[in-house]
Amino acid sequence: MKCSTDSIKEIRGFQFLINEDNKDELTSKIQEIKSLADSSNNTHILRIAESNYYRFELIFVPKSLVLLSVSTARGTNNINLRDFKSLDNLATLACCASQNEQLKEVMKGFLDSNIREVEIYDLFSKKEEIEVSPNCDEVKWNELKTPEVVPGKWNTTQLASVENLSLKALAGQVKFISISTERPQNSIKFTTFNRLESLCCFLNLVKKKLDENKNFVESVIPLLQTETKKKTVRSKKQ
Repeated sequence: MKCSTDSIKEIRGFQFLINEDNKDELTSKIQEIKSLADSSNNTHILRIAESNYYRFELIFVPKSLVLLSVSTARGTNNINLRDFKSLDNLATLACCASQNEQLKEVMKGFLDSNIREVEIYDLFSKKEEIEVSPNCDEVKWNELKTPEVVPGKWNTTQLASVENLSLKALAGQVKFISISTERPQNSIKFTTFNRLESLCCFLNLVKKKLDENKNFVESVIPLLQTETKKKTVRSKKQ
């Protein structure tokens, strides 16, 4: 599968925004943002990569974990992840679902076929292209069917999963396809099927850049794995 900015408009304008390669400097800057979030008790966001439609960011939750976040450009449609393995799983699920011909057929009469939105152009932008070969053996498939549409009620069918991530079809006031964590509200949702392909391509561009910036990844990992916890000390009576 080829991902190219020539054919997939959502990944046009792709930029990886981390230019520093010194691990000590990266660690210092990231720790500084974490300290600011904790001291102000306000969430801080560090943007790592973006395209005309997607964003990849670090979310610094005060006195808690740092989260990886993948969102659409408007920022309100996002999924938060706890580690880079989950980012790999998200890419695998999006890529394998977008290439599943049976799933495409099932979704044809369920999701919108046209995207009605403003087109975004960059006057000058760098062409990005990458070959993607996901390992779809990691995906556990369920029966591919759409949920029943019942007025005034939300219905869901789970289509596939990779570890703790699930691909679902939902029907209610609107119909959409989503990828969520074990918490259903933590999900990224689309009303058109081809968004899965563009998400797949964006995530693989991000992964390529992360592979080229190992020092950045190594600077972030400790914050993803460490959570501030209050310990209760109990005195024992002799």
